[in-house]
Amino acid sequence: MFLKIGTIAILLYPLAFAAADDYRSKANAGYEYYKNGEYDKAAENYRQAGIVEPDKALPNIGKGAAQYRMKNFDAAGKEFSLAADKEHGKTKADALYNIGNSLYRAEKYKEALKSYVGALKINPGDKDYKHNLELALLRQQEQQQQQQKQQDKGDNKEKQDQQKQDKSDQDKKNQEQQQGQKQDQQKQDEKQQQQMSQKQSADEQKMSKEEAKNLLARFEQDDKEAQEKLRRFNAGRSGGRDW
Repeated sequence: MFLKIGTIAILLYPLAFAAADDYRSKANAGYEYYKNGEYDKAAENYRQAGIVEPDKALPNIGKGAAQYRMKNFDAAGKEFSLAADKEHGKTKADALYNIGNSLYRAEKYKEALKSYVGALKINPGDKDYKHNLELALLRQQEQQQQQQKQQDKGDNKEKQDQQKQDKSDQDKKNQEQQQGQKQDQQKQDEKQQQQMSQKQSADEQKMSKEEAKNLLARFEQDDKEAQEKLRRFNAGRSGGRDW
């Protein structure tokens, strides 16, 4: 399926008695430029024609068609909207149809559908209107599916990012816990080391006292033995002296 835009060409036609006034001159010049593919010049001449006759829809339609061909779809839609406000009947329906085409090209399918429906309400038998309405419905469904996929993809990415963040937080928590346990173990080892040092110091002090006591006891024993020997020596001398 493809977008039908024949209505734009149908609505552009030369005006009779081209030399009658400035409006007709500008409008016919716009039409000739349009036929030759000089859309920028066509748009300018239709603009000037619209200044001369601001109540007429043709300048807006012509300018809109030229903007459409230059792919300025937003600008084209605005011109067709101005034309639709000035017309009724089949011409109004065609203007609404061309608004829909402009919105379609801008990938605004939901808004395009409203314009096609508006055109069909005025002229329900037009096949081009129905064709483009069906095409816009199809593109809207495809667009919604694509948006849903992107949203699902975004949700999955967000979920994955959250899982990564949770894992990172858990790893950090585990690391901090391990670090805390390591510090606690280090403190406990230091405490045990300190207790062992204190015990060793106490044992050394205790051994020193024991050694001193033993040395004192030995000294006292030696002193007793020495005194006893001295007493015996003195006693011996006393008993065997010759006067």
